[in-house]
Amino acid sequence: MTVQESCFRSVGRVEPVTRTKPPIADAEEACLTHTAERIARLLQYDYGRVGDPVLDAQQRIYFVPDHTLTAVEAERLGVRTDRDLFGGVVPHAFVATRAATHAPISADADVPQNWSYALARILSGCVLRGFSAFSHGDARLAAQRLLRTGPVRLDCGDTEASRDMLSDMDEFDEALDGIAVIDVATQGVVIEQALAEQTTYVVGRARVANECVSYVGTRRAARIESGCPIHAGCDLAVVPGDFTALDRVGLSTEARYAVLKAARYDEAISHAYRSSFASRRSYDVVLGHDRHGAARMGVRGPSWSVAAESPAEIAAMAAFRDVPGLQCLRASTYEAFGDVDVPSDAMVYYKSDDANRGSLTKYCTIDVQGY
Repeated sequence: MTVQESCFRSVGRVEPVTRTKPPIADAEEACLTHTAERIARLLQYDYGRVGDPVLDAQQRIYFVPDHTLTAVEAERLGVRTDRDLFGGVVPHAFVATRAATHAPISADADVPQNWSYALARILSGCVLRGFSAFSHGDARLAAQRLLRTGPVRLDCGDTEASRDMLSDMDEFDEALDGIAVIDVATQGVVIEQALAEQTTYVVGRARVANECVSYVGTRRAARIESGCPIHAGCDLAVVPGDFTALDRVGLSTEARYAVLKAARYDEAISHAYRSSFASRRSYDVVLGHDRHGAARMGVRGPSWSVAAESPAEIAAMAAFRDVPGLQCLRASTYEAFGDVDVPSDAMVYYKSDDANRGSLTKYCTIDVQGY
């Protein structure tokens, strides 16, 4: 038995779960695999993949999905509570998307069955001005109304793909035409007020067994590769406990507002769709200025599955477990292009050398002296 194998005990197994279609990118799969393997170490479980033979029928399976599960998917896997997975479960697929954030343009607009009209009213104070749409016609009506007050942003409901600073209907129509009708109908789109000079805060909470952490930080400016924005990473202040534990960190006024808005959003969506549950919840909160120069801050939407911050989340849990009395630490994730000097204590989980885009290294670091 190897040293790595000896740190596991056969009372359970951690399994990553990916969508059948579309296939996830190599870097995303590496992040998922790294996170699942680290969770297995944290739990002292075996590590395997869905479909691998189970040697012990009594083993408990802990799942690490690459997407928020629907109730149907959860039932098929045997996921019943937030202690069965690293991620979340929602009653309907649209609840996990950004499209759940805003109201439709009108009372007779197309929305999914079981849509909560009350949620948008509750969230009005913690999101930017915007609308959700599930048809091209409703999306155009929403854009026409919002463009009267300045540029808009178009998001597809369940992806990071977006078009920002659309200034007129010609630009909006061009962007909207790039989204398939079926995707608009099933995932929705968000038409939202666009902001200049943006800072994106990331606020989250994650739990594995009895290890729970919460954090707030900012995303570093994205680098443009092949015409697409690539996140360059984030820097997080992490504490053991839930969102309220962040009060003991010396946060700036802006960061504190970001935490309050994310916590309010989290509470509202959990209340609106009561059968939802999640062990991992993260929210992007954007701060910027409208066309009149006024500051605006709002939550962009939920992320209840493995994301770029997850390797740092699990590493932070391990650090708090291993260093008694530790109350706060700094966790950082990096997406470094080209030849870089990776710190000796970094956890590297992806490295590629693409002939067209050049090398890319993804890693995370933990600094227990950072706060």
